[in-house]
Amino acid sequence: MLAALCLAMVFAISLSSYIALCYTSLVASTRSVLAEHSLEMAEAGIEQALYAENSGDWSLWTLAGGNATANLTMTAAGLAPTSGTPAALNFGNGATGTVTITVSNYQTSARTITSQGIMLMPNGSGSNPGAVVTVSRTLTFSGASPGASGSAPLFVNAVAATSGRVRFRAAGALDSYNSNPSPGVYASYNPSAPGFSAVVVSQDVGSSTSTVSLGNATVKGFASGFSSYSPGTTNWLSYANAQLVGASTPSSTSIDSGRILTTPVPYQPLFPENLPTSHVNTSLPASCTTGGNYLNLPGGTLGSSSDTSPQIYDTNGITLTGGAPVYVNGPVVLIVYGNILISGTGGIVLATPNASLTIFEESGSVNLGGNGITNLNSLGTTGVPPLPKRVALVGTNDTYGTVVLSQTLPFYGVMYFPYMRTSVVGSVTIYGSIVGYSVSFQGSPSLHYDLALRSPGASSLDAAFTSVTAPITVGSLTASVP
Repeated sequence: MLAALCLAMVFAISLSSYIALCYTSLVASTRSVLAEHSLEMAEAGIEQALYAENSGDWSLWTLAGGNATANLTMTAAGLAPTSGTPAALNFGNGATGTVTITVSNYQTSARTITSQGIMLMPNGSGSNPGAVVTVSRTLTFSGASPGASGSAPLFVNAVAATSGRVRFRAAGALDSYNSNPSPGVYASYNPSAPGFSAVVVSQDVGSSTSTVSLGNATVKGFASGFSSYSPGTTNWLSYANAQLVGASTPSSTSIDSGRILTTPVPYQPLFPENLPTSHVNTSLPASCTTGGNYLNLPGGTLGSSSDTSPQIYDTNGITLTGGAPVYVNGPVVLIVYGNILISGTGGIVLATPNASLTIFEESGSVNLGGNGITNLNSLGTTGVPPLPKRVALVGTNDTYGTVVLSQTLPFYGVMYFPYMRTSVVGSVTIYGSIVGYSVSFQGSPSLHYDLALRSPGASSLDAAFTSVTAPITVGSLTASVP
């Protein structure tokens, strides 16, 4: 009997120790699971902040002093304001999750996002089983940190049609270079060493004929169309005596199959224009208009070389058909509510290294002929060559007009008209990128795609990047230790 009691006592002590060990293991594993869920909550908070930045929808946020804050609860339908006491999602064993997000300096390049994911379990653990278990993780990133965040590149292609076709009706030549290989370093196009990164794409998904027609053009780069008959496997590309080549393509090969991209739908970002919300100037200076607030007086000047932010002007239209050009001396933004016509000896000239030009076409058509829009700078005289990122012609609110580029002098810049049919006429030389609803080349143009357009900058002079609202991306995150 005594032996049995002793044996039972040994079993009881062993069992209680085992139960304690199991409970300790359960507590540890529970906290580990909660820690992972809290990190997921913090990630959801980062995504919510990026959505607000990119969409401009701050309805869930409290905005004050340049900062935005939000306290949200995870529900079965996603994040909802905690203040509304929504039905929280049960992560198991009664665990629920909330997130507290702070965006400091929101809507600026110096933004900092802090997202704390918090998991709650009401049945407790450890030495106090009745207490609420709280486990949190925090994710942060700063826009001031190298590679932390920035706008996604918009002009990733040399030529892109967002809904229609890209057609070279005769010939043409496309290649690439980099005008700004690193911050503060500039380079001119070198015809003896062209690059092979020009990309021609069409996102037309309904055409029964070739969405990209190269004709007799030479493309040093890539081409990509879409086949409605065999999406993802067949490129909808046609050519006559065209060349599509890379640096290592044999000289005997005209169409390098490795240069034909076969993505399901070719990629061209589509985002709205970043129209200024406040105006420094609302009317044109007297030196540029004969009346009616039309930009039509030759020899006038816009902006100043000492300006550190753009001079912004409204205008009822642009008509420059002769005489001296209009000179742009600093960063300038033109918001145009009418047609744009440049022909003959008329034109617009970027005259200083501090000059840039953004033109928003809000209604009407664009016809850049004659001397068009040009740049007087050069690497040898000013240290800054004509930079395609300094000139941007944009129209995302105009769906009825057309765009024609036929100027006789080289055009340095980008054209972004995703809802307007765009034509390039004659033997125009273009340094930059063209995006249109459809793009038609009528003649034998030369287009040198600038790789610098794939690296967005924050300078007010970089018109190609500030004129369109591209999404904010996150490059690095720092997580707290639970």
